[in-house]
Amino acid sequence: MAEFFDMGGFGNYIWGSYGFAVICLGWLNYASWRKAKTTTEQLALLQAGKPKDIRIEKSGMENS
Repeated sequence: MAEFFDMGGFGNYIWGSYGFAVICLGWLNYASWRKAKTTTEQLALLQAGKPKDIRIEKSGMENS
């Protein structure tokens, strides 16, 4: 079993790479989930007619 984890002397690099990949994939999964949640909330606000984060800049050239 120790030989398996040692991987011929390259175990630190191999398992470190696996660990880094798991962390990256976990972060990507979390970031995608968070973006989908935020987008869904923004869509619900827009559909309700209550834009929250949309700023309309007023200029001196408004139609009256």
